[in-house]
Amino acid sequence: MRRLMCLALSATPLLACEDEWLVPLMTPPPDSYPVLWMWVGPKDEAPPCADGQPPRWEGWMPEEPVDACDGCTCGPAACVLPSRLTTDALSCPGGGSSVSVDAGNRWDGTCAALPSPVAPEELASVVYDPPALSPCAPSETPEPPPVAARFVRVCAGDTSQEPPGFIACMQAGREGTCWDGYTRHEFFEELVDHRACAPCECGPPAGGTCVAELLLYGDSACNDRVDATLSAGLGETPCADIRSSLPLSAVRASLVEAAPGACSPSVPAVTGTLERREPHVVCSFPET
Repeated sequence: MRRLMCLALSATPLLACEDEWLVPLMTPPPDSYPVLWMWVGPKDEAPPCADGQPPRWEGWMPEEPVDACDGCTCGPAACVLPSRLTTDALSCPGGGSSVSVDAGNRWDGTCAALPSPVAPEELASVVYDPPALSPCAPSETPEPPPVAARFVRVCAGDTSQEPPGFIACMQAGREGTCWDGYTRHEFFEELVDHRACAPCECGPPAGGTCVAELLLYGDSACNDRVDATLSAGLGETPCADIRSSLPLSAVRASLVEAAPGACSPSVPAVTGTLERREPHVVCSFPET
C-alpha cells in the first residue's frame, strides 16, 4: 500500500519516500487510504489498533490549565487576653504620673505578681488594654488542580476498513501545518507537571465578641481585692477610678465573653508550568 501511494504521488516533488513517507504540502488524492488512524478520549476506554498492530504514537492533548488552587481554609480568630494596664496618679481620665504594667505576651490570666507594687498614692485610676482577636491559622498548602488531558492513540493507516471509533488523519507537514479544510491536532507523548500552589494565607480577623475582666489585688497571691473591676471589649480602653488604700501588687484576668472571629482565606495562584514533551501533529480529513 505504501509503495502504491509513493508511485501515485511521484509527480509531486517529495523530500523522502521511506518506511514512513513524508506528506507533501498538497491535498492528497481523494481515493487514497488514510496514512493514520487517530482515537481521542479517556485512556481506559482506548481501543487497540487494528490487526494487532502496535500504536504508532500515544500521548496526551492537554486542556487549558486552571490558574488557581482550591482548598484554603482559615481557623478561627480566638479571643486573646490583653496583658498590659496603665496606672495613673490622677482620677480618670488621668494625666498625672503613670506606671505601665505588663504581665507578658503569654499571660493566661492567672494571678501575676508585679515586679514592684504600685503605691496607693500613685494609684488613683487604671486603664486596661482591650482584648484582641488572634490571627487565623491557614490550612496547609493545597495540591494544584489535576491536569486535564485527553488520551491519544495513533495507529498505522494501512488497513482497508475504518477501525471503530478512530478518525482518518495524516501526518502534518514539516512545519506542523495542515492543508486548507483539514483539522490540526497536536498532542504530546509526555506531560511533566512542574506546577505547585502558593501557600495559603488568611486575611485580618473580623467579627467575634471578646470581653475581658480584670481584677486587681493588693497582695502578690491575689487574695486581697482592690475595689476596682474593669471589663473591656474589643477596641475599648476603659478607665476606672481606684479608691482603695491598698497598693497594686498583682492582677488576674479572664474572658467573660469569647465568641471567635473569622478570616477570609486566600485563593492561591498556581506557580510553575506544565512541560510538554515530544510533540506530534496530525491533520484529520475534512468532513464530507
